Amino acid sequence: MRKWKQIVLCSLAALGISCSESQDSKNPPSLVERGKHYYKNVCTACHNGDPSKDGTLGPAVAGSSLALLEAKVLRGEYPPGYTPKRDTSAMPRFEFLAPEIPGLAAYLDAPKS
Repeated sequence: MRKWKQIVLCSLAALGISCSESQDSKNPPSLVERGKHYYKNVCTACHNGDPSKDGTLGPAVAGSSLALLEAKVLRGEYPPGYTPKRDTSAMPRFEFLAPEIPGLAAYLDAPKS
């Protein structure tokens, strides 16, 4: 059952990304804008649209470090010495986001208005 849940989540994330608005090649998005795009299209399935608030399944993630994002999003683990906000292993890995991790970190660290 868990494997199907991961497949469905990954499929929905990929569909959301492929169906989202295209970027103007003359004005490529900033790192923060790219991170926001992927956060809104992938992460908000479980995390809140406002990264400073808890989501339906996932905790608040504002300020998450690059090391935490690389470990959790890509490998499903926590970096050494990190104390998780929740004691679960519900989050699937999203290896396809590897090139977008710096943008996600920039977005999650950027001040929100």
